[in-house]
Amino acid sequence: MDLIIEQATLSDIDELLALYLSIYGDDYPLELGTKRPVMTKALSSPNEFLWMIMRDMEKGVIAGSTIIELDLDFRIGKVTGVTTNKQYRGQSIASKLIAYSAKKVVHEEKLVNSLYATSRTISKASQRMFLKNNFKPLGIFPNARKIKNYETLTLLGYFGEEVIEKRKPARKMPSFIKPIADAVCDAISVEKVSEIFEQCPLSTKKKSGEDDSLEGGFEFISAPHFINKRFDILFQDDDESVFYPFHKPNLLIASVTDELEIYASFNDKDHYCVLITANQSISELGNRFKKLLFQMKDQGIYYVETLVRMDYFNVICFLAENKFLPAAVYPAMREEDGYMYDYVLMTRTMVPLDFSEMEIDESFKPYVTQYAKQWIHMNLAAVEEQL
Repeated sequence: MDLIIEQATLSDIDELLALYLSIYGDDYPLELGTKRPVMTKALSSPNEFLWMIMRDMEKGVIAGSTIIELDLDFRIGKVTGVTTNKQYRGQSIASKLIAYSAKKVVHEEKLVNSLYATSRTISKASQRMFLKNNFKPLGIFPNARKIKNYETLTLLGYFGEEVIEKRKPARKMPSFIKPIADAVCDAISVEKVSEIFEQCPLSTKKKSGEDDSLEGGFEFISAPHFINKRFDILFQDDDESVFYPFHKPNLLIASVTDELEIYASFNDKDHYCVLITANQSISELGNRFKKLLFQMKDQGIYYVETLVRMDYFNVICFLAENKFLPAAVYPAMREEDGYMYDYVLMTRTMVPLDFSEMEIDESFKPYVTQYAKQWIHMNLAAVEEQL
């Protein structure tokens, strides 16, 4: 059997469409493998996508496919669309494609500092495939995707030489971050620290006369082209505020009482929402943030996440006060002035947490354990006291 790895071209679209639909069907949110216009754009944009395939030269058949999304400005990549033709299972084709692609963009061409990937938890196979290729376990996305049931995903990272060594650790972190920070230190083989963890300050009291009503408050605008134009104009020279690689806003949440605008990416198919940025700090919302979360659930948003730089102590504390929990840490995620900064993924699930059907590799257990313990404490503290 003559199998070679090569870059996909526009002439491969029909076969790639058939391949992805045969594996994922139409119920998995993967536009890169199921929508022709999206695939055409990707294959025509070599600075944004590296699409590698393994081809059986004897039969002229695509045996497997892997896509690397590239953000060359932030020097980060994302592995997605990993799939193998059913006729070629058991030959480590996906693993070989990942190894080849990671080496190419991180080590040989040095296009990015790191790659990240997510894997499903319906089985351990995909997790172990990435782990075998030197991807490090960084956390989970709890109850993040609604496919047939609510499903948790894992997060893994792959790092270039000396990237971890260039980290600039936060000088102060909330104490509830310590369990997940320790787990990541173990994963990337760096020394743990303990003296930088502090308790969050007590919640500020509600301002006198602040409205407790859950009526009104925010409008939800779904107009992707308008939102992207406004987003690009508003944050034209603000790389810090818009740092959320591979996410574009398609939802604008606007306050009806002031000038606050929150830009989000929402997938209504699986009820997944990412808070990308806002034109002012969300911590300025105070108790109104709870009102916003109630309205988000009314809009069909059942999972919310946001990415925060690890040294933004007050923002992380504010999110925790509003029942967001740390689910993953991406070390050395962003390069700035020669240093690499860590980010923490803060998540809130609006539905009951359910890990009952999850299968995970041992390396992810610390993340699941710390998240479950904090979720129980946050939501069932009164019950805990009576047990």
